Parts: sequence; C-alpha cells; structure tokens
Amino acid sequence: MPGFLANADALKAKGVDTIACISVNDAFVMGAWGRDQKVGDRILMMGDGNAEFSEAMGLTMDGSKFGLGKRSQRYAMVVENGVITQLHVEKPGAFEVSTAEHVLKSL
Repeated sequence: MPGFLANADALKAKGVDTIACISVNDAFVMGAWGRDQKVGDRILMMGDGNAEFSEAMGLTMDGSKFGLGKRSQRYAMVVENGVITQLHVEKPGAFEVSTAEHVLKSL
C-alpha cells in the first residue's frame, strides 16, 4: 500500500478515479491500518473479512501453516466501468507485478 499512497497523484493523473486496498480483515482493522498509514481519502480501505470476494475471484490461498487461515493472494487490478481490464497476480513470495509502479507503467 505505501507505493500506491506515494503514487496516488500520478495514478489519478492517468485517469484512476479510486485507489482501493482490499484485505482479508474486518473493517475495523482496515480502518486502523488506513489511519496508521495516513491514507486519508486517497485510498479506500476495504475489508474482506470472510474472504468471500477473494474466493469469488479465485485468489485465495491457505495460510493455515502460518496460523493465518484463508487469505488472499497479493494482486493489483484495474477495473474500468465495472470490468476488470488488468489483473496482476503475484507468484507466491514475490512483490513485482502488483506494485504501484508496475500498475502505473501499465496504464
């Protein structure tokens, strides 16, 4: 998320209306995380507490061996008029294609 926060203005300049962060957490955790990171109104913090959205997207992973249960894979997506036009899913343990910089270059 820090990269998206740092690049929020550049993303908006490319036509991005909303930057959203969704995580398998509840709304209270997401709110606290947003306050801690000082996102203000630049990033919409969204909780996927039961991983229902992540599961519907086919992007869940099993983090049970780490005591985490069902989690979401790391990804970034671009949605235009309700249609996913880009979906950048990371390989396990990687942090390359879901970065703000990568998304910015792909716009």
